[in-house]
Amino acid sequence: MSSPLNGVRVLELTSVLGGPLAGRILADLGADVIKIESPGLGDASRRLGPYFINGESAYFLAFNRNKRSVELNLRKEIGRTAFYALVKNADVVLDNFRPGVLNRLHIDHETLLHHNRNIISGSLSGFGHTGPYRERAAFDGVVQAMGGAMSVTGHPGTDPVYMGFPMGDVGGGWGLALGILSALYERTQTGEGKRVDVSMLDMQVSFQAHLGQFYLSSGNVPSPIGSGHPSNIPAKAFLASDGKWIQVHCSTEPFWFKLAELISVSVPGFENLAEDLRFKDSDGRINYRAELETLLGAAIATKTAQAWVDLFVEWDVPGAPINSIGDAFEDPQVLARNMLVEIDHPTVGRFKSSGNPIKVGQSESFSAPPLLGEHTEEILRSIAGYDESGIDAVLKSNLPS
Repeated sequence: MSSPLNGVRVLELTSVLGGPLAGRILADLGADVIKIESPGLGDASRRLGPYFINGESAYFLAFNRNKRSVELNLRKEIGRTAFYALVKNADVVLDNFRPGVLNRLHIDHETLLHHNRNIISGSLSGFGHTGPYRERAAFDGVVQAMGGAMSVTGHPGTDPVYMGFPMGDVGGGWGLALGILSALYERTQTGEGKRVDVSMLDMQVSFQAHLGQFYLSSGNVPSPIGSGHPSNIPAKAFLASDGKWIQVHCSTEPFWFKLAELISVSVPGFENLAEDLRFKDSDGRINYRAELETLLGAAIATKTAQAWVDLFVEWDVPGAPINSIGDAFEDPQVLARNMLVEIDHPTVGRFKSSGNPIKVGQSESFSAPPLLGEHTEEILRSIAGYDESGIDAVLKSNLPS
C-alpha cells in the first residue's frame, strides 16, 4: 500500500528539533523530504551530544530519518540559483529561522512564488512572524515558561518545573506538520500555494486545553497539582508495596465505583470504601480529596505494582505503571504498534529508534538519516536538471572561501 504523501516533495531548511520533527513526520508519511544544509556544517544537531554512535549524533538520528541531504550555500548566488531550481519542482519549503532571515537570504515566500506559483512555505519560530516578540530568541524552555506550562507542572510549593519531554519544540513540530497538511489539502481545492506561520508559543497556549478554559471561565489561576488532576478524582500516582509507582485515573463515576469495589474486595480493612458516602459523587470526592487520596495510598501500598496492574486489567480500571523511558520501549503494546524500529545506517550500523505514531494502513519503512550532503549530486542532477559542469560549480561554491 502506498504512503499518504507519495508524490509530495519537501525542501527542509530546518535544524535541531521542531523543524526537523515536522520534516520527519511528513517523510514518515511518504513525502520526499530533501534536507538543505549549509556546507561543511549542516544541521546543528549533527554536533549535539551527549551521545554519539560512531561519530553520528543520537540527537540528529532521532529526527532525520527518511530524508535526503543536499549541501547548498544559500549566501552565494550560485547556491540560491540551485535552490530555486529545486523549488520549481517542489511542493513545500520548511524553515525554522528567526523572522527576517528568509528575506536576507532571498528565499522568502514572495520570492519563491516567482519560481513556483503553487509553493507552500511553512515557518516555525518561537513567536511567529507577527507580533511584538517576533524577533526574540526562543528555545523550548522559554516557550514552556511563557505559555504557562511550567506554572502547572510539579508539586505545590516547589520551584517551577520544566517538563521532561520537550513539548515546546515537539508541539511546534507537530503544529507545523499539521499546517502543511492543511495547506496541501487546500491546494487541491484552489490550486494555490499558502504561507504557513506556526509559533511555538501559540502551540503552548493551545496546549493549556481545559486548564486555559477553566481560567477564562472562572478567573482562578491553575496551580501545580503534581500527578493529579483538577477535577478528575481520583487521579494520582501511588506507591506500591515494592517501591514502584502506579498512576490511577478514574475520571468518570463508573470507573470510580469499579476502583472502590475492587479495593473493597481485595484489601482487608477497606471493605466499606465503595459505600463511603463522602465519595459517592464527584463533588464529594473533590471536597474530601485529601482523605480519599490518603485512603487510596494506604490501600495501594498493600500490593506490588504488577499485582495492581493485573487487577486493574481484570476489573477494567484505568491505571498503569509509571514507566521509565526504557520500560516504555519494552511495553508489549508499544512493540505491537511498531513504535520501536530498527534502521540500517552506513556508519552507525543498525540502530533503534521510535516508530511512526500515525497509522493509516501504509506499509512502514525507514531509511537512515542522511550523511551531510550525501545526495547533493543525485538531486541536482535528477531534480534541478543540472549537468556535470553545473554540479561541479555548485560543489566548488560549497568549499570554504
